[in-house]
Amino acid sequence: MKNRFLELLEIHIQDFTEYFIIKYFGKLEDIDYWWVADEVGGVLSVNDYFFNLRDMIDFVRHNYSKKMMFEYYDYALDYYMKKNHKKTDYLININNYKYVQKNK
Repeated sequence: MKNRFLELLEIHIQDFTEYFIIKYFGKLEDIDYWWVADEVGGVLSVNDYFFNLRDMIDFVRHNYSKKMMFEYYDYALDYYMKKNHKKTDYLININNYKYVQKNK
């Protein structure tokens, strides 16, 4: 027996996913995207970029431009590639990155 709330959740996640892809990448038919391990709501792969659902929501919530979203993505990736980083040092996140960049 299917749970109608879970079915609705997956429908809304898919609708939001398509909105996110169109906003930041363009036409759906031109984009290669899939949920890692088919886990809807987990990690989304879009043209070799990876986003978890929480980050996707935050980019939209904070009205990130396409340019600013990719700047943040590169910033976060570069930070985590450093050998001696501490998780506690990672104070800049999607919620405050735009503010920090604006006030440099």
